[in-house]
Amino acid sequence: MRKSYKPVATGFLVRLMSPLGRYPTESFVSESSALIISSDISFSVARIEKEDWSFSEVDCLNALELPLYGSVLLSGKAGTQYLYPYPTPVSETLETDSLEKIDDQNITECKSFLIQKCSALKKEGYGTSYFHKPPILGGSNYEFVANAADEDDQHKILAKLDKSNALILRAVNCLLKARMAFLHSELGEAACIYLWIALDAAHSLVLQKLRDSGVKNPTSADAARYFEKLSGHGTDWEQFFEDDYMNRIRAIHPDNRFGAEAIPQFLADDFLELNDLLIPFFHFFVTELSSDSQTLIHE
Repeated sequence: MRKSYKPVATGFLVRLMSPLGRYPTESFVSESSALIISSDISFSVARIEKEDWSFSEVDCLNALELPLYGSVLLSGKAGTQYLYPYPTPVSETLETDSLEKIDDQNITECKSFLIQKCSALKKEGYGTSYFHKPPILGGSNYEFVANAADEDDQHKILAKLDKSNALILRAVNCLLKARMAFLHSELGEAACIYLWIALDAAHSLVLQKLRDSGVKNPTSADAARYFEKLSGHGTDWEQFFEDDYMNRIRAIHPDNRFGAEAIPQFLADDFLELNDLLIPFFHFFVTELSSDSQTLIHE
């Protein structure tokens, strides 16, 4: 195993998890990826099976990692706190001579390369900020939630996400970034915008499901009724998530039909309530669970 500064055909992508996230108490390992949980340093590993030259200069994540992070976000046991990873920009691409399993030996080697990277960045005075520094380098402790993870559910979600389309993966990325941004009060409005992008994806997915069921030219009102029937959650919406769409318009279009505002008045609940509905909603989209109300509404 060796470091590479360009895309590789076979290997591993290892990424540091920030103490700002909230994690299960146990590691999760699958054939395609792993979330390694440790009190000293936690990190993710994604197996690389082909070269991928796509990239973004404003997003440090790789599409290869999104199924793993999505499986953490969308799985969990009812009544427990939501889990959410906080991936950092600190990562290493490691090349192997052939396609290898994510096993104990490779995980140990990935961890060693990552610690070397973090240590080098610390000496150079940039890269891993104080808030993302793992405990092994003197940073804050990780937050772990006991009994929050449902490993069977996570494996099921991961298997589905590994085969999901770009719309689902973009939504998962936005759900992840929304929670990351909301941890910083100065980025609260940006957190809401991420959620509204995920909401647009949900709207598109619902309209497609309605078309597949035989509804011609479904409307936003049809989508609202679909959500009510699916979730058992009564609303007085005339349109799909209409209050959230009004907030979206006010945030993204400064000169809008509701009137220009120097600082639009949004509430913390505009994030929290929408997030708590979208997480189980996307759980349904990914796993195709039944329409039982407990599928979508957490007690």
